[in-house]
Order: sequence, then structure tokens, then C-alpha cells
Amino acid sequence: MTLYQQLKRSGNPHAIAQTVASLLTTCSPKEVARIMGCSVRWIYKLRKRLNESGGNLSGCILPRGPKKRMPNRTPQELEALVVKLAQETNLGPKRLASLLYQSLKIKLSPYTIRNILKRHHIRCRKRQSKTGSRKYWTDVQAFAPFSFWQVDVKHIADKSALPAQAYSSILKNRLPRYQFTAIDVRTRVRFIAFAYSLSFANGIAFLVLLANWLKTFGLNQTIFIQTDNGSEFGGPPNSRKRKLMSLIFSRLDCQLLNIPAGRKEANGYVERSHRTDDEEFYIPYLAGIRSQKDFLISAQRWILYYNYQRPHLGRELNGKTPMEIATSLSHYHPAIGAMPVVVLDHLAPHIFDAYKLSTLPWDYPPKNESLAVNETLAQYTLGKAKASPISRKRGAASSPPPRPPSSMTTTT
Repeated sequence: MTLYQQLKRSGNPHAIAQTVASLLTTCSPKEVARIMGCSVRWIYKLRKRLNESGGNLSGCILPRGPKKRMPNRTPQELEALVVKLAQETNLGPKRLASLLYQSLKIKLSPYTIRNILKRHHIRCRKRQSKTGSRKYWTDVQAFAPFSFWQVDVKHIADKSALPAQAYSSILKNRLPRYQFTAIDVRTRVRFIAFAYSLSFANGIAFLVLLANWLKTFGLNQTIFIQTDNGSEFGGPPNSRKRKLMSLIFSRLDCQLLNIPAGRKEANGYVERSHRTDDEEFYIPYLAGIRSQKDFLISAQRWILYYNYQRPHLGRELNGKTPMEIATSLSHYHPAIGAMPVVVLDHLAPHIFDAYKLSTLPWDYPPKNESLAVNETLAQYTLGKAKASPISRKRGAASSPPPRPPSSMTTTT
């Protein structure tokens, strides 16, 4: 490292000019340049600045950047507002641009916001996770709206995801611990419900509520509901789901599907939505909730905002809200995205009594019994009685059948 570089990193802005001034008293500019490790031209320039400033070292340091502010640069007060919002919300440039326009009617390009954040060294705080070597890709354009749903349960009381005040509010105010979530992969419309226990009764109550809510609005296509293999949804596909299909869901023209064991990425849309709940609902508002009633009201407002007002910037969504996407594809009743938020512990007994589920023997089949079962929609052929595996490469061209084709594939 040269002497010039060492002085530059010393932290003293006058160190270089002071050293050059002292060396010029006994050495020529060429010798000073060799000692400092810089060009002779730069030594001549520093000597000229010293002479013009009368030996003032501050005259050798010129301010960087243009002499005048760029005329089309973002005003300082607006730039400060963008920085403050980015630090408080941890949103990216596109969502910040949408937030500014919706709340304050301020139009800023996402690229302008990107440059502002870059100048102030602000980045979104992210957590990277490893999902394994297998990746799932879904062609969402192949599905009709409200035809393919991913369902999962979120453990709300999570110390690793919530701040201390929000986490303690759940325990102090005896709020529900579990959130049941269903998301339509085509439109991103979401429905949620809450429960105090992760039980089979609550899981089935949520699935029945989802299916009946959709059929109430006149949906005549087959509805596919994909879950994991948890006991709250009936376990593996060759266990309780057989009886649930014959007793309840086959009458509603619904099919229950399972993801492969240990492959949460197959339910990627609903899994990703849990992070959105944490960042935009639980972390900002949960600490201020004092009762179950306030909690349900806040959750209902959040899900209505999510379905009707929150823009989505995912693949092929173009900043539209879920209901805007649904109504642009076909005519749906505007209230279909407003399913009430309920506590499933109060609803489950009524559903069990209505379908007389409590009297059924929930037995598992013998170990040597071989069943043709479904795993994901990637292995389900529409219009057939049995499930059959479909091998389809990404980007392969095919003519769509009357019903939505299977479009989820796995790659290694």
C-alpha cells in the first residue's frame, strides 16, 4: 500500500495536503510523487491549490458532486419521507411507490425510489431459507379463478417471527394461537380463520367452510383443495381423506389433494403468504390488540384490504388487487372475497353434528392395502376417476382441455 493510500484511509482529510506541503519544501514535485505513490500531475495540482489558498489546507479539498443541485432531482423532504417509510416498513421500491400513491397521492417511479435507497445505503432485510434440491413451478394461467386452493396452518405465536410485545400480547390477551389460511393460486384471493387448538375438527371445519362459501356464489367448476399431510386435515391421502371425500366433498364437487411428505415448497403460495401476515398485520398491529373481539375485527379488516385494496406485484399480476384480477377474467359477485373471519373452535361442533362425523370410526387401512391416491395437482388428470402421473416439462406447448390442465411440475 502506498503512502498516499495510507494517508487517505487515515481519516484525516488534511493529511495528504499537509504531507505534500511539507515534502515540497525540500523535494521536487517528481520526487514527492515517487514518495507518495501518485502521479506528478496530481502533485502539481495540489501545489497550485496551496498557492491560490495562501497555504490553507482546506483549499486543497474540493466538495464532490455538481456545484448546483440537479433541477429534476427528488426534493429533499420527499426523499426523507421515502427513507423513513423504507426503514419503518421494510418494503421494496415497487411496494413503496404503491404505498406513496395510495396514501398520499404522490407519484414516484420505483426506479427513482431504488436510487434514493441506494444513496442512503438502505436494503430490505431478508431471511434466506433452503428448500432442498427439488423446486416446484406452477403455470397459474392454466387454472380458472377459484379452482385450485392451497391450504395451510400458521402458528401465530412464533418468537422467531414476532417482536416481544406482539408475542406477549397473544399470551396476555388469550388470543387464538393458529391461523388457517386458504389462497387461490390464480388470483391470490385469500381466506383466513382462527383456532385455539390444532385439531382435526377445526381443520375439517375450515375446509367445509371454504367449499360451501365458494359454492354459495355459484361456482360450477371442480374445486381442488391442496393441503399438507397434517392430522388436522385428515393425515395422508390414504387415511381419513377417503371418508371425507365420500361423505362431504364429493357432493360439493371438491377434490382433496396432498403434497408429498416433507415438501412444503409444493404449497409455496400459502407458505409465502404467512410472511406477509407477519410483516403487514401481526408485527405492526398485534401489540395494540386487547381482546378477541378486537383481534377478529382487525383480522377481518386486514383480509378485506388484502383482497380488495392491496396491489400484488408477483408474476403476471401487474400491481392489481386479487379481486381486480378475478373480475377481469370473468364475472364474479364482488362479495366472494369477503368471507367472514371466524373462530373454528365454535364452528366445528356444528359441522360435526350436521354431517354426523363424530359417529364414524376413523380407522386407517391395513398396511398391505394398495391404494391409488393423489399427491399434488401435478399428478392429477382432470376428467378421470383415478389419479395418474403427468410428466410435463416447463414451457411445453399443449392445447388446453375444457377444464384447467394440471400445471404444477417438479424439477431437480
